[in-house]
Amino acid sequence: MAVVPSDGASSDIPAGNEPQAAQAPKSTPAEDLVPKPKEIFLLARQSNFAVAMKLLDAFPQNWTATDDEGYSLLHWGALVGSKDFCQRAIASGVPVDSVAENKQTPLMWAVLRSHLSVVKVLLDAKASLTLKDSLGATPLMIAIQHRSYQSILLIMNRCGKQQDGYAAVLKDSDKNGCTPSHWAAYKGDVTALKLLDYFGADLMATDNVEMTPLHRAVSASQPPVIEFLLEKRADPQQPNGEGKTIMDIAEGQGSSGQMVKMLKHLLKKHSAKAGEMTGGDDDTTDLEMGGDEKKAKKTREGIMKMMSKAGDDKTAQKAFPVFWLVCVSMATFEYLMDLRNTSYQVAPTASFLFEVGVPLSLSLFFWVALMDPGKLPARTKGASGVEELTRALDSDGPTNLVPDISRLCTTTWVLKDLRTKYCAQTGACVQEFDHWCVWLNCSIGKKNHRQFMCLAIVEWLTQVVHIYLVICMARALVPYQSIGQFLIGLLAGYPLLALIGVVQLLTCPFVLMLIVYQSRLVAMNLTTNEMMNANRYEHFWVTSTSVPGRMQKTFRNPFHKGSIVMNCLDFWWKRERSRLITGHSHGAACKHGCKH
Repeated sequence: MAVVPSDGASSDIPAGNEPQAAQAPKSTPAEDLVPKPKEIFLLARQSNFAVAMKLLDAFPQNWTATDDEGYSLLHWGALVGSKDFCQRAIASGVPVDSVAENKQTPLMWAVLRSHLSVVKVLLDAKASLTLKDSLGATPLMIAIQHRSYQSILLIMNRCGKQQDGYAAVLKDSDKNGCTPSHWAAYKGDVTALKLLDYFGADLMATDNVEMTPLHRAVSASQPPVIEFLLEKRADPQQPNGEGKTIMDIAEGQGSSGQMVKMLKHLLKKHSAKAGEMTGGDDDTTDLEMGGDEKKAKKTREGIMKMMSKAGDDKTAQKAFPVFWLVCVSMATFEYLMDLRNTSYQVAPTASFLFEVGVPLSLSLFFWVALMDPGKLPARTKGASGVEELTRALDSDGPTNLVPDISRLCTTTWVLKDLRTKYCAQTGACVQEFDHWCVWLNCSIGKKNHRQFMCLAIVEWLTQVVHIYLVICMARALVPYQSIGQFLIGLLAGYPLLALIGVVQLLTCPFVLMLIVYQSRLVAMNLTTNEMMNANRYEHFWVTSTSVPGRMQKTFRNPFHKGSIVMNCLDFWWKRERSRLITGHSHGAACKHGCKH
């Protein structure tokens, strides 16, 4: 069996590193008390640094003491995240690379808890990025194990300024030969893996048992990582030290077989992409690249029915706009062939409005469908959101002002604002992303949202006019004696007119519902995406203590401009919907129906 990576420094921290319930030394004057190092370490572990520093000021020789496991005071200050205490410790002679019995350094502990301010203090003091603990884990590996993305970026930024560049830490391996890429794959962390790839890590490296990151991802059952590595041209047929491919590893796990099914789908999809890129023939079709619907159906069998998204089928996406265009064409054809000669005598106003509404609807349809919804161009390496983040992280400003790493799009490397979302169908980040419209087969965002609203309103009004025109013409063309005779006469004499009338009656209410729903969102200054996923976005929730002793989260719309009028004015005129509003209550936003 292959050796599975152990959990690095995180599993090697001695038990008992959490604060213990113990009493601090009595408040005896420092000159009358000779504290023992154990007492000072206990204060540090309890985060009681104010008392600890008073004792250390009186007895500075204790700064360089270590506890029973060899940890220094700098270790404990780094673990707790006390920037001031760590600065004092370094200034008082505590080695920045103090090594405990398990060879862990203060930097490893700071990275483990994602204390960014302490990490910067230690790096400014020239803390080593290549030292390894007893399991061979480096600070970068520990940051990956604990998903400390800010620490990863900060470490890579400091490495880039050194002579060896990024290679010094990206090629390091632990005692099992696992590189940072192996660890990211094993942990199923696609974000970390994409960051490592951005900095030039070798995603095909092998460890001591000839396992690649792809092997590690399969052994840990990490589907997103497997798909990413296959897209990066990882060889699925490469054997490990035991001669096993990734399929052999999946079959040997003896699970429910879902992993094997998923691998077969991903390998088939990967083969189809490779065949298209080389111009070769293949018996499968990539769903994202379009093609034969019958072959596409086969690739969605089994478990992948749950994993595939309907929006990924480009052929199905085109069905909705084609259906709409066919309906418009049929209505126009029927009007020109059967109705126009007498429609101006029966309903002149409706006829005129219909003749104006149809070309106007078509013009708006193609305008919205073909215009830019607000896509942000992909950024290139070296001048992307990664560099913006690292500069902010490594600046002297407060760390709470650093953009959240979750705002970084690891596909286009754009640093997004709170309302910019990556659209998989569009393949780009879209400003003020509202939704993917199947009717238009495009994204609705900042630059086409108003036009989309106009299209919906014009389309609905045109349909209402056409329904009225159809009713008037039906009464004029078919003599009415009874309801049964009238319907039979209409169906027999003018079947196309009856069909179009039914289609209009069925679709018109849905367009009206769309207008009402979108108008409600405009009035609240929310998007469709936010309404559907508000529970996942932290900036919409504030913690309050409305009940004494009980914390609860309350919805608050940070984009609400204060009133329905101001929100509508913002949507149609000012165009500042993404600007955050602070300093006033947003309770009014919830009164307008925004309940989650």
